Amino acid sequence: MASPKVARPRYLQLIVADPKGRDFVDFDEDLQVKDLQNATKDGYREIELVKRFTTIGMGPSQGRHSALATARIVAEATGRTVGEIGITTARPPVGPETLGVLAGQHEVLERRTALHARHVALNAAMKPVGAWWRPYYYGDASDAEDAVREEILAVREGVGLLDVSTLGKLEIRGPDAGEFLDRLYTMAHANQPVGRVRYCLMLNEMGSVIDDGVAYRMAQDQFYVTATTGAVTRVYADMLFWNAEWRLEVDVLNLTGAFSGLNVTGPKARQVLEALQSDIDFSRDAFPYLSGREGMVAGVPVRVMRIGFTGELSYELHCPSSLAPALWDAVMAAGKPHGLRPYGLEASRILRLEKGHILIGQDTDAITAPDELGFGWAVSKKKPFFVGKRSIEMRARLGQTRKLVGLQFPAGASNIPGESCLVLRGGAPVGQITSVGYSPSLGRHIALAYVHVDDQAEGSRVAVKCRNGELVETPVVGHAFFDPTNARQEI
Repeated sequence: MASPKVARPRYLQLIVADPKGRDFVDFDEDLQVKDLQNATKDGYREIELVKRFTTIGMGPSQGRHSALATARIVAEATGRTVGEIGITTARPPVGPETLGVLAGQHEVLERRTALHARHVALNAAMKPVGAWWRPYYYGDASDAEDAVREEILAVREGVGLLDVSTLGKLEIRGPDAGEFLDRLYTMAHANQPVGRVRYCLMLNEMGSVIDDGVAYRMAQDQFYVTATTGAVTRVYADMLFWNAEWRLEVDVLNLTGAFSGLNVTGPKARQVLEALQSDIDFSRDAFPYLSGREGMVAGVPVRVMRIGFTGELSYELHCPSSLAPALWDAVMAAGKPHGLRPYGLEASRILRLEKGHILIGQDTDAITAPDELGFGWAVSKKKPFFVGKRSIEMRARLGQTRKLVGLQFPAGASNIPGESCLVLRGGAPVGQITSVGYSPSLGRHIALAYVHVDDQAEGSRVAVKCRNGELVETPVVGHAFFDPTNARQEI
């Protein structure tokens, strides 16, 4: 009789094909072995991507019955081990429910910016983005395409106004504020001069990109940091966690709801702000690119940062949310002689695409490293530590397999691939389109896509599989499709 104290070996049960083809892996989602194998053939080689593509593990059992089998099948199909593949997280209802969930009926969380009424009055097409209602464009649905094009051209040729109130806004205060950001973000912030703005790139412990934003150093012991709309909750939670772990002399405040933001952008942006009563000097020499200032604009206390998500001369004005409508009205009135036009998310999406600027969560995934984005410039080589540093160094030694590049399609082309369409090399999938859209400024469709690392050079040609199954060949170009020298944001 075997002793219960002696460890017993564990043997994995073989996965054997059912003679009638009924080899189901997930009964909840009605998925078989062939469905997972086909997913890997279509380019979804990571376990999280397989889950999203096939919906395996998304039923009531939440992967409790299928997770290990899925990992084994994907590992075999991709020539890797289960350890390299990993498994997905099983979530409720298999796991315990919180008392809050069991307490009763819950309403869907909806948030509106302080400028919501202004957007509605301007006939904005409001749509929910996460928890926030935001304007996609201004005008009737029948004229949506023309409205978006006119909003883009208004920014490129004159001046536009965007509500950026949903951005995460965090204030870091204390003697160790610079050291705290140095450990959290990839760039150097401890030596950042007061009055300057610096790009922020945040990684997790695996070395994957999870957020970006900017940090404005308002004083030696005070930073004003922005985060993406979708990630601010996690960023704030991570800051609190690391603050408790490191025990630095730092206080972290979440001002996302308390502060609103307006982005005034375009060649005439400076003229609009100089027409307002203000104690801030907006001239080029007094307020250079990547600088921040505090003061009063139209009687409203503001924190202003000169940054350029659109690639144009741009100023972000952040103020207490209760005063945001008054500031909006003042900017709209001052901009009227200059043809100022409010623009929505769709125009903003194309404007940033024209400059090759990424969107976290759209142009990145759970395993994206900075080097794959061409963001080596945003990673300090001198800092002894930041979250994810050791991991990206280890990943760099393994070598890259993909790179995010720009793709440009011929003017007038009718067969344009959509987002997540596969990039092929030798008939095998090596990447996918992450962002695509029509650029009125360039008169053609442009895209960001992951390609094989050997095809990253400008001028290389890659094949993309469209939704109708046809292949189109297109050249690789630089990330910045529009104004690659960045001259326009420096005016």
